[in-house]
Amino acid sequence: MSSHFSALDTRRVAPSDRPDYWSAGIAERFFPMQVDTVAAPSFDARLMVGTVGPVAVGTIQGRPHRVVRTPRMIAAGDPESLLLYLLVRGAVRLEQEDRSCALRPGDIACHDTSRPSAFEGHEAFEVLVFSVPRWFIGVRAESIARRSATSPARAGGSLARLASPFLAGVARTAAEGDGLSDTEAEGAAEMILPLLRSAFGEDAPFEARAPSSALLARMQRYASEHLHEPDLGPERLAAAHFVSTRYVHKLFAASGSGVSEWIRDRRLEGATAELRESPGTAIAVVATRWGYRNPGSFSRAFRDRYGCAPRELRGMRLSA
Repeated sequence: MSSHFSALDTRRVAPSDRPDYWSAGIAERFFPMQVDTVAAPSFDARLMVGTVGPVAVGTIQGRPHRVVRTPRMIAAGDPESLLLYLLVRGAVRLEQEDRSCALRPGDIACHDTSRPSAFEGHEAFEVLVFSVPRWFIGVRAESIARRSATSPARAGGSLARLASPFLAGVARTAAEGDGLSDTEAEGAAEMILPLLRSAFGEDAPFEARAPSSALLARMQRYASEHLHEPDLGPERLAAAHFVSTRYVHKLFAASGSGVSEWIRDRRLEGATAELRESPGTAIAVVATRWGYRNPGSFSRAFRDRYGCAPRELRGMRLSA
């Protein structure tokens, strides 16, 4: 099912705190950015965001303002995604590298989260934003990114009119939070890809995108590099890869192992190897090194897995 939605509303805080509140909220839900200038006397913006499969979907309403994303912000956090915009009302301008475009209601355009960019609303506006991971798009992602902040002819007119009802429906579904099964949500996300390719991709033979297994492999590599950190778990993996916790569980389940089970097994494998190879290292040190908060929890997990205590394993090795 698509994940629950979250909301951000600057009216909850004092006017002087709104730019910082908005920047922090967007950073938490999408990626680091900042309010650069505010054209309206009082900054006012609202966001509803949810997910459909691996795609984060947001609805933003606001008064005129400008936000920017700098190289430093990209280094601090990058979901490595392409943002597809559909302007519902108002007028906005997108900038990226040496390109820029103005959008009117019904227009679509895109941004690349991995490059500096700017988004500016010139009047009160409402825009739908779809954050589509590069791994989900596949080999066409870079060619689409080269046309960010542009409004090619084929991205407007008939194509945009055909796409608008579908995109609006996806946004409503994401906001509802429980409108689709996992399979349906994945299918809805898949339907966004032909739109991106048709509107912004280069005229090249179609090549299949990287499967979800590519993201699973990235998560497993990340987990392997952070096994020593006690807070490693589904929520941490979701935040690090800009997907929902539900989607993390789904990917690991498809591989035949739950998230917590996979992490536990890797930790125990590493700790067991160290117990055998370094008999002089204290068991408490080994436990801490492999992400256990205390020796007792390590010993319980070890006994459940191997049927003996860590100390007994060492005794068997020394007597061999």
